[in-house]
Amino acid sequence: MKVLFVCTGNMCRSPAAEKLLRHYGAGRGFEARSRGLGVQPHYGLHRKMAALLKEEGVANLEHKASLVTEPDVDWADLVVAMEEGQLDALGELFPQSLRKSRLLLDGEDLEDPIHQDDAKFRAVFEKIKAAVKKLIGD
Repeated sequence: MKVLFVCTGNMCRSPAAEKLLRHYGAGRGFEARSRGLGVQPHYGLHRKMAALLKEEGVANLEHKASLVTEPDVDWADLVVAMEEGQLDALGELFPQSLRKSRLLLDGEDLEDPIHQDDAKFRAVFEKIKAAVKKLIGD
């Protein structure tokens, strides 16, 4: 299954979900990408999220923030957004995404931890990890 994770800046939530799906879903037929709706060029993975991923055993922490494009949406079997507003924006930009899009958390927005403390980053990370494990059936 090809999964596209989408958030705002593609620096924290969606790349963490991408990295965790690749980590936990390795050898299970999962492919993952992450993109953002409001990306600042040349930004990488946020250092706090990178530290949490490293702690989890994720080896490849390379990442460059990228804007979501139509080929990304077309590539995906499932498009996973972090917030309801992002689902709405995806539907407006890429109507074909509507039939295959959902929130990462069932019926709940996942708050952006950017500019927050370590505890908020960890709380968001743990929610992402649990949702990814649920997605792959763990």
